[in-house]
Amino acid sequence: MIGAVETIGATRSLGTIDLLLRDREVMLARIRHGDDVGALVRTMVVTIAIAMAIVGAALGSYRGGLQIGYAAIKLPLVLLGTAALSAPALTAIGAALGRRSRLASDLALVMAALAFGALLLAACTPLILLGRALELSYHEMILATVVMFAIAGLASLRMIVHALSLEALRHGTRDGASQRTLASGTVGWRSAVAGLCVVFTLVGGQLAWALRPYLVRPRTPEVPFVRALEGSLFDAVTGAFRSARGIYTRDEAPLPESDR
Repeated sequence: MIGAVETIGATRSLGTIDLLLRDREVMLARIRHGDDVGALVRTMVVTIAIAMAIVGAALGSYRGGLQIGYAAIKLPLVLLGTAALSAPALTAIGAALGRRSRLASDLALVMAALAFGALLLAACTPLILLGRALELSYHEMILATVVMFAIAGLASLRMIVHALSLEALRHGTRDGASQRTLASGTVGWRSAVAGLCVVFTLVGGQLAWALRPYLVRPRTPEVPFVRALEGSLFDAVTGAFRSARGIYTRDEAPLPESDR
């Protein structure tokens, strides 16, 4: 009996993931109507954890050793932490604009969007392994990783923005609002979405920066689980871009004792 229940639960979870990939309009409608959002959130948590662990392990394989496990642990924490902190911001922004507070549905929306982005990143894992096989330089790998994460982040944000715009349109149409009211509401929702994008980007970027490193030079002698804070995420990205062009701020990375 227990095995049958577990099989049904696994089948539903796989169906939810398939829905996220194939028909996000139906997924958004399910979230909007509040249809079993608890089960949806649980499925998205597992999806994010597994997908980002795969991505983290792929990034960690550039250095190998403990870094594979470290990155596989930290990357899921970044996305889950981003969801936990961004969903209340979405609810608060909506409440300030007169939207009914729906923290559970907002959490489901953010989790679904991040799960979609995580699946996109997992699909890019072969590219990460290809870069490792081609022996791309550390800075080239950094830039490629930033591009992949930026694409996945934009896809996640697009899903959230689309869901909020549909909700605003349906709300205005249902209430029979005038054209002026609808226009005002549209401007308000665009401002709210812009604010959410800022929160989403800052929270995700700061968490990712605080839990770094994920990609480590192959010849690094020791790998820390978390590196001490220095500079900013923007400084790191611009530094990697300069280094990829051959402009270095130091002569070389540290070598293991045996290589000196």
